[in-house]
Amino acid sequence: MKHFGLAIALCLLAVPAAADRIADGRYQSVLGDCEGCHTAPGGAPFAGGVELATPFGTLVTSNITQDRQTGIGSWSEADFRRAMKEGIAPGGKRLYPAMPYPAYARMSDADVSALWAYMKTVAPVRRAVDANRLRFPFNIRATLMVWNWINFRPQPFVADPAKSAAWNRGAYLVTGPAHCGMCHTPKSLLGADKSGEALAGA
Repeated sequence: MKHFGLAIALCLLAVPAAADRIADGRYQSVLGDCEGCHTAPGGAPFAGGVELATPFGTLVTSNITQDRQTGIGSWSEADFRRAMKEGIAPGGKRLYPAMPYPAYARMSDADVSALWAYMKTVAPVRRAVDANRLRFPFNIRATLMVWNWINFRPQPFVADPAKSAAWNRGAYLVTGPAHCGMCHTPKSLLGADKSGEALAGA
C-alpha cells in the first residue's frame, strides 16, 4: 500500500511538470512565430499553406500538425530535433533555409524538447502541401548540400562572459528561437545572411 501511495504521489507531481513543459514549448512556438508562418489565412493552425516569395521562386510552408500522413505526426522527437537544428527531415529530406534551421541550431536541446512537447498537443489536420515551387535548379533539394557546405556552420549559442545575464538572454532569443536576422539581415546572392551585417535591414 505504501508503494501504491508513493506511485500516486509521483504521478500527481508529474502532471504539473508536464503541463509546465508544454507551456514552455508554447512560449518557444510564439518566439519563433511558428503559427504565423505555418497558418494560411483562414486555414487551420499549423496546417501550412503560406506562400513565401523568394528570388528563387515560391516556397509554401509545410503542415506541422500531428497528422501522420500530411503533417509531422509520425516523427519522433529526434526527427524533430534534427529538422530544427540540422535542416534534415526524416528520410534525409533536406529543408530549405526559409525554415530557419541556421538560427534554430543555436537553441538549447531543452528548448527544442519543450517545443516538441507543445507540438505534440497540436490537433492533426489532413492537408497535403506542395511546398516546393522553386525554379530549376533550386527545386532540387540535393543542391542544399552545397548551400549548407558554404553557409551553414551549426553551433550552439555561447554566452559572452563580459555581458550581463539579461544581454545574453536577449542575444540568445534574437539569434536563436526568434531568428530576427532571417528578416532583418541583408542576404547574399545565395540567400544566406551577409557576414558582418547582422540586423542591418534591407
